[in-house]
Amino acid sequence: MQTNQVASKDSTRKVTNFISEFVHKESFSGLLLFIAATLAMVAANLPGISDWYYHFLHTEIGITLGDFSFIKDIHFWVNDGFMALFFLMIGLEVKREILVGELSTFKKALLPIFASIGGMVVPIAIFLYVSWGSGFEKGFAIPMGTDTAFALGVLMLLGSRIPIKLKIFLVTLAVADDVGAILVIAIFYSGSLSYTYLSLAVAVVLILIIFNRLGVKSLTAYLLVGGLLWYFVLKSGIHATMAGVILAFIIPIHSKINGLGFLEHLRLAVNVFYSNAPKQEENQESVLLNTKQNNALEIIAKAYDEVQSPLVRLEHYLHPLSGFFIMPVFAFVNAGVQVHGGIVFNELFWGIAAGLFIGKPLGIFLFTYFLDFFGISRKPSNLTWSQIFGCGLVASIGFTMSILISNLAFAGTDTADQATLSVLLTSLVATIVSMLYFFFFTPKNSISTSQN
Repeated sequence: MQTNQVASKDSTRKVTNFISEFVHKESFSGLLLFIAATLAMVAANLPGISDWYYHFLHTEIGITLGDFSFIKDIHFWVNDGFMALFFLMIGLEVKREILVGELSTFKKALLPIFASIGGMVVPIAIFLYVSWGSGFEKGFAIPMGTDTAFALGVLMLLGSRIPIKLKIFLVTLAVADDVGAILVIAIFYSGSLSYTYLSLAVAVVLILIIFNRLGVKSLTAYLLVGGLLWYFVLKSGIHATMAGVILAFIIPIHSKINGLGFLEHLRLAVNVFYSNAPKQEENQESVLLNTKQNNALEIIAKAYDEVQSPLVRLEHYLHPLSGFFIMPVFAFVNAGVQVHGGIVFNELFWGIAAGLFIGKPLGIFLFTYFLDFFGISRKPSNLTWSQIFGCGLVASIGFTMSILISNLAFAGTDTADQATLSVLLTSLVATIVSMLYFFFFTPKNSISTSQN
């Protein structure tokens, strides 16, 4: 019984540490996103620089091998290439949460999942109500996205006014929210299908599944074959980012050896290293390790790789790449909207603005309150309803995913720029309002009672 309690505490501590690390990384990347978006807006509207900016976006890069040629502009590589890695990270995060995290049990998953459903359904309903008959209906999914980096960045800036439980609730809600966005993109924003390339993509998926079943743990093998999957998915007509999600769910979570196996390898290697160490009088002349000591170190290094979960290891690699490079680059490439003609306050603008700023917090709050009121699931006891509503306000910052969906819904048109501008302005207002809300409605000393 005591052993189970120790194991449970250790598991809880690992999850808490991971979430804490995730929060800090995501919050800092929110600052980088803001800087990149600001630079993009300046570059797109400053005379003399705007020409360079748009020339940069349309600079073509690719490969040519014999008769095979694949050349695309930078805008494509960012939105379909880099973002596939971003979706790979999201997929890994979702899989981990489902298997061992906050979504691993029905009780844990119910509240954030319903909150995220409310945060998607209500914004979509409001958008469709505002834009119905205007021709902008296909942008219905734009206000459903939550930008976790920006949202957590806001919460981190507020410091001790924000309970750690609220940050965890937002992260878990955002994970469920990402699942909804992935499904919507796959179903509603993919092109006409090429069944030849779709068949090839399925064949590659089967190869990856065989890798998993055979116990292959090499990330290099999965990523190389995953690159082929990305190409076939792209050519099939399905949005290329879906390849990242598919690959993520095939990456194995189990390590090659368990903790006890690692300790045994470590014990044997340390014994070999120690028994072959030079004597004290010889050590002064010995500069390099001997062969047996080097072999012992290689055993330790190999065991270190084999005890790590391939899924967690890849997620660990992708987090800084995504937060500090992919997302800021995406912001710089997509947030550059020219506003020389002014802002068009049409049905598209108001549909996105109302969907994000009103629908998101309202949906999250109402669906959470519904579950709690009927006793289906309970909100964390140390969170107040005003904090839950504030979490919904922060979740209305819909930057990355909303801009991506804008580009998919209105690709190659001025409408995409209008939608992006609406997302940017609404997210800015949501950032300011949510910070003011927490500043005035959440006491600074709430931290003392919120971390238990």
